Amino acid sequence: MFDYAKLLAELPANISIGYSSISLRRPSELAKQQVGYSVRANGTSLSGNGDGDWHSNWLVIGNEDLCGDPIFIDAAAPGYPVFTAPNGEGRWDPEPVAVSLVGLREALAVVGRAAKGRENPVALEENPFSGTDREIILKEIQEHNPDIDLSFWSVVIGNEPGDD
Repeated sequence: MFDYAKLLAELPANISIGYSSISLRRPSELAKQQVGYSVRANGTSLSGNGDGDWHSNWLVIGNEDLCGDPIFIDAAAPGYPVFTAPNGEGRWDPEPVAVSLVGLREALAVVGRAAKGRENPVALEENPFSGTDREIILKEIQEHNPDIDLSFWSVVIGNEPGDD
């Protein structure tokens, strides 16, 4: 059941591109990362089975740092699908970002390659993506994560040319 720890250990701790970054926790940090999501600081459960509740099988593995939204896996599902959900909405509405931890690893590898020379807002402004660049990046992410809506990844890599 805990073979996700090996996969998590293989993921980069941080990927930064422009204004966006994704921070992932090491397996030894996971228990602490659950506070405020599945458990309170005193250890009592925050999980439930209702619509909008945090589910007990969800495990926070990191954050999207621009908005502070959690990145989490369904630890009970084969392959450990990966999700995010808007923080501070009063309910949890998960949005898939990768079909599995392996799919997340591949997506992060694509973003990591694209981020070279674009690690911060100034660098991205000096070396922006063309529309074709964005299409190629998103297509490669989609190849590793079929049927995933690419909205999350589109935000991660930044605005389309001409968007502000």
